[in-house]
Amino acid sequence: MAELLESTMLVCFGLSWPMNLAKNIKAKSARNMSIQFILLIITGYIAGISAKIYNHRFNYVLVVYLLNLVVVSANVIVYFINRRYDRQMQMAAGAVGAGNAAGTDGPVNTAASTVNDAGKAGAVQTTESTPINQSFHNQFQNQGEDEMETYRELNSITEAGGVVLFGSNTFASLPVGELTQAFRITEPIYNRSIKNVRIDQIEGYLKVCLYDLNPRKIFVNMGDVDILDENVDVENFISKYEWLLYMIHTKTQASIYIVPVISNSPAAFRINQRLKELAAQTGCKCIDVSGVLEAKRPTLRLFELLKVHMRNHPINFADAMEVGTLSSRKIEDVPNDGQMSAEPGVKGKPVYVKH
Repeated sequence: MAELLESTMLVCFGLSWPMNLAKNIKAKSARNMSIQFILLIITGYIAGISAKIYNHRFNYVLVVYLLNLVVVSANVIVYFINRRYDRQMQMAAGAVGAGNAAGTDGPVNTAASTVNDAGKAGAVQTTESTPINQSFHNQFQNQGEDEMETYRELNSITEAGGVVLFGSNTFASLPVGELTQAFRITEPIYNRSIKNVRIDQIEGYLKVCLYDLNPRKIFVNMGDVDILDENVDVENFISKYEWLLYMIHTKTQASIYIVPVISNSPAAFRINQRLKELAAQTGCKCIDVSGVLEAKRPTLRLFELLKVHMRNHPINFADAMEVGTLSSRKIEDVPNDGQMSAEPGVKGKPVYVKH
């Protein structure tokens, strides 16, 4: 009987290790792993096995000890593999930072134009890259600084452990206050999105928008500005997105949800395919937002899909019956700031702009 109870104790204690092992493999980061703790557990199992061998008690309890030892030891291997992933990400970050520092000495994507000397006055030749007006770049920086100042003030009255929406224009246009009230959501939800921001500009905003809030869940939606460039480099975008997820993962304890780019453009389709793969590789969850563009009330439909993942408790029957009711209800559309329209510059029925 004593051996049965000891075996039960070992099984109950050991069940947590396979789950922990799977989580560490999926995370691809050693940030939440403690090699000292793992080695301490291994030492304890070796001591228990040695005691069984010393007393010549070769029974099924010894088998349970050995199984637990194998699983715990596998965490040591995963730890060093994840350490290698961390070093690779740090090296990539250093390369990105060096590239950004080298690129700040002059205007961004300045167009080189020359007037034809053959007498064709007015004929201007431009480079193939899309030019970005320097005044617009400065305007974006000023706008971002103003938003950060506002967010710093709001952060002083926020609650830790809330839900944060973090992205660019799509999320920035969501009237979170009205939507949380309409859907009767009691969890604290904060929108820390930045208009017109691209993936390569986002790192400087992470502290104010995410780290200072100590959130429980983070919903990331980037790319709606990047795909405005028809020649967007998808691989480069995904690389920077992976670095963004890594930074969030290492600086917060939050669960990360990737919200795909809501657009019918070919670039968005390619990016979203890669985002699904990236979510599986990094242990994040990619939310299926297909059908949002075709919905009668796309703003409400998008928030419905997000809402299911915002709750602390699992979705119940009442929640399931409620999904889809508000987005199909004949009510006045939530006012917006022009980010949502059937076509650029057209106000009225809110449909996300299809680039």
